[in-house]
Amino acid sequence: MHLSVHPNTTVTFLIDVDPSKTCKMLLLHIITLAFLLSYGWAQIHLRQAQLSTTRAENKTALIVCEASGIQNFRSAVIHWYRHRPGEAPERILYISPEKLKFDKVSDENKFNCEKKSDQPISTLTVNEIAPNDGATYYCAYWDLTVGYYIKVFGSGTKLIVTDIKAKFNSTTMKILPPSTEQDGKVSYMCLIQDFYPNVIKVTWEDENKNEEKNGVHEEIWIHRDNESYSLSSWLTVDKNSGKNYSCKYQHEIQNNYVPVESPDKPVVTQTTGSCISKPENGTTLSTDTTDSFTHRTASLIYIVLLLKSTMYYVIVLFFIYRMQSPIKRRGKKP
Repeated sequence: MHLSVHPNTTVTFLIDVDPSKTCKMLLLHIITLAFLLSYGWAQIHLRQAQLSTTRAENKTALIVCEASGIQNFRSAVIHWYRHRPGEAPERILYISPEKLKFDKVSDENKFNCEKKSDQPISTLTVNEIAPNDGATYYCAYWDLTVGYYIKVFGSGTKLIVTDIKAKFNSTTMKILPPSTEQDGKVSYMCLIQDFYPNVIKVTWEDENKNEEKNGVHEEIWIHRDNESYSLSSWLTVDKNSGKNYSCKYQHEIQNNYVPVESPDKPVVTQTTGSCISKPENGTTLSTDTTDSFTHRTASLIYIVLLLKSTMYYVIVLFFIYRMQSPIKRRGKKP
């Protein structure tokens, strides 16, 4: 069996008369494709370690893309894309060994791109940052290993344009003790407070660095000053799993992890500023944190009740108005 692909993407199959020969050729194509995917395209990876970068107006931002699996990075063509909220992604430029080509002439002063000669790294520089530069920027590579182009993208780096400085205070991070056992399961909570911006990645890993994806829940909220965030992440596991877990976090200011031990051992944290250690119970949550949760819950309940009261008041006024309108019309003389 022969497969020919034309530029207009029309696919034509020419099938031999002998069915056994057709099956053999088809199997050969499948094996060849699987081999190429395993040892070619699957190995290419573009890593953008920066989740975000926060800059004020008129400043400069540097976004880094590190490639792996590209046989000859010096001759590789690296593309850079911009994705603004609510818009389609658009290519800004591409860099090859011969030239740096912009898609728009107006971007030539805004951006600059380089490829390092001694490392598989490409960098994108955003100059004289303006509010409309706030977007997520992706590096990309067009892989031809399997005989046709496959676009491989990086994970993206979000550029946040604001006068608020990025911050992350690791001393406020806590691992709360396991929750009460329910149906043979226990839950851990990883509490991260007072950080900015809200671009953060939290994962749970066991001692073998295997990421735990089941039973993970996350919630993030903004503080009243609108300049900081807090996040809580829950992990629910079997009580008798016997594994030790770590709450791993990634932020533009800091990357680290906090270890957690199995339920039959004391909970371990890396910070003690807001925790109280008791020999008989391990690490417990401080009164300040408990009060914070209590006040936050009370405020939320108050707001919900206030909104409900306002809604009922508006509905009652509407019905009173509707009831009085026919009375006024009947009372008018002809």
